[in-house]
Parts: sequence; structure tokens; C-alpha cells
Amino acid sequence: MKTLVKTLAAVTFIISMTSNVNAKSNALFTLENLERQRAILLDNFTTTKLGAFQREQQTNKLIKGLVDMERMVLRDDRIAASNSIMAKKAFQNYDLTFLIHAGSESKKSVMAHWLNSLNISNESIAKSKAGAR
Repeated sequence: MKTLVKTLAAVTFIISMTSNVNAKSNALFTLENLERQRAILLDNFTTTKLGAFQREQQTNKLIKGLVDMERMVLRDDRIAASNSIMAKKAFQNYDLTFLIHAGSESKKSVMAHWLNSLNISNESIAKSKAGAR
């Protein structure tokens, strides 16, 4: 019985070591998740399917998650050291990539910061017309 347990433990150990050698971690996985969640937040801002209360509730949930993701990306040395175009662009466009932190630093709401970063003003929104182009 003891030899069976030892054999199973050894086999399990060998399999786990083999699978760890073959597994490759994606250094940009956290950044990709941040981009996905940010896109969901921006879609939430612009969708016409939600009422004001629903939009606020969903936005608050998304912002809480994005705060943590932004911190993870900012603290991940693999992303900062990456030569990936995606990583370089993310840090070059800090105000748009890290919306929650940048909005907080500028003391504006996330949506106000996003619109300001894109040079969209209240006047340009008021002059715009809804419809297909």
C-alpha cells in the first residue's frame, strides 16, 4: 500500500513538472484583459439600451474591476519590459488605457476624462445629430 502511494505521488509529481515546462505564460494576458474590460465600459457609456439607473449600476461594477486590473497592469514588470506594440501603445496613451487612474488624477469622472481626452466637448455633443452616416 505504501509503495502504491509513493508511486502515485512520484507519477503525479513528474506529470506536474512536465506540464509546467510546456506551459508558456502570456506576459500580455493582464493587459489584454484590461483592454477587454475597458471596451465593455466604453460600450456601457455609449449604449442606448440602458436606462440611467442601469447604466450607473453597471458602470460602478465595471469601474471597481478596472481599478484592480489597472493596478495589476501597472505593477506587472513583464508588461513594462515587453517589446510588444500593444504594451508600448498602452503606456504611450496612459490617459486612455488607464481611464480610472487617469480620471482620478485629473479629478474628473471616468466618462468626463474619456470625453476630454478625445477632445469632445458639451458643445460638440449638442451640435451633433444622431443617425447613420
